[in-house]
Amino acid sequence: MKFSFKSKVDINQSLPVVVPSKDIEEQVSIKLKAAQKESKLKGFRKGKAPMNVVEGIYGPEIRQDVLWDLASKSFAKLAGERDLKIVSRPTLIPEQIEVGKDAKFMATFEIYPEVNLAKISKLSYTNFLCEISQEDIDKTITNLQKRMSKWEPSREKSKSGDQVKINFVGKIAGKEFEGGTADDFKVEIGSKSMIEGFEDGLIGFKAGEKTMLELVFPDDYGKEDLASKPVSFETQINEVLSAKLPELNEEFFKSTGIETDSIESFKKEIRIKLEEDLIDILNGKVKQSLFDALLQANDFDVPSSMIDSEVSNMKQDTARRMGMDLKDLKEDLFPDETFKEEAIKRVKVGILLNKIIEDKELKPDGDKVKKIIEERAKNYKDPQQVINYFYSDDEQLRNIESISLEEQVVDAIKIEAKSIDENISYEDCISGTYG
Repeated sequence: MKFSFKSKVDINQSLPVVVPSKDIEEQVSIKLKAAQKESKLKGFRKGKAPMNVVEGIYGPEIRQDVLWDLASKSFAKLAGERDLKIVSRPTLIPEQIEVGKDAKFMATFEIYPEVNLAKISKLSYTNFLCEISQEDIDKTITNLQKRMSKWEPSREKSKSGDQVKINFVGKIAGKEFEGGTADDFKVEIGSKSMIEGFEDGLIGFKAGEKTMLELVFPDDYGKEDLASKPVSFETQINEVLSAKLPELNEEFFKSTGIETDSIESFKKEIRIKLEEDLIDILNGKVKQSLFDALLQANDFDVPSSMIDSEVSNMKQDTARRMGMDLKDLKEDLFPDETFKEEAIKRVKVGILLNKIIEDKELKPDGDKVKKIIEERAKNYKDPQQVINYFYSDDEQLRNIESISLEEQVVDAIKIEAKSIDENISYEDCISGTYG
């Protein structure tokens, strides 16, 4: 049995698979005899049909099944002998399958990439730093008030923080485009939910007035056919709404989940919550900076089957977050290309982290696992019951151990890599637009 193999640097591989004629005929004979015993053919008692009749009816299908079964087993044996890390089922292309001759196939497949990891000590990452100011706390409280506010019609000119109901017609080069027109569309000025300049262009108008917004779609706009193009929006202001904020009293504090009767203690509780959230946000930004540094220093090809699998996972996660039934997923709703770039990054990061885990022989840290579980359980009515659940369910425990390992890898990289401190504002930190 001949064997040829490309360099393991190449994730796309092929190798010839030869199945001896003797093995094929032996298996075909065994299966034909089994089929003869079970045969119920017209004109013959069960199991009494002549072999030539059975072979004429069942022979081609049996031979086909035997060929593919033996070829798959031969490939599996070859892969095992060479200790290949196969990440996709092989495609077996028949090159010779004549009766009486050895069958020959060409197997094409993908293997897990072998990565020569760049020295971690040469990596540099950004260590984001942020402090919460009194202004940040006041803004947070105002935002909480806005969420619970009542919107009332206003006769004043629109200003930042107001909502406006508008009709608009968008045109590119004088022609309307799909998705560029709406009636009674509600926009909150300052929410940054529209393209740059749109919301600012709605400031200073009363209900019934009109304006023309001359803007440009951003370069990274979601719809590629609109990206970077100049656009005009003929806009009519139908209604201006101003927020009537609730009073800062015990009732309001309670509605936010904080039991207190004074503004001072309310602010203290808000600061505690913001600081807890900030730790997670900063850790996430630092981790992403580390991963970006890893990706930049290590370039390698990724098996398409791994990318496809990650794209599928991301599409399903998106559907779940939208409350959709997975059976309703359609390609035109979530095109693969929308997720592909991010999927490639995720797969590459996973491969690099696994390499570091392997090189450093890291194992899940029991104390860290316990800490993660306790952190997740603390918000439940009976934390101990939740903790017991995690430790009693093997799958859930493995998931937590994977999270622990990722944190251990991040900690290991931080020790060796160079960090560059960078201060950012709280607003930039929570907006996700920085770092």
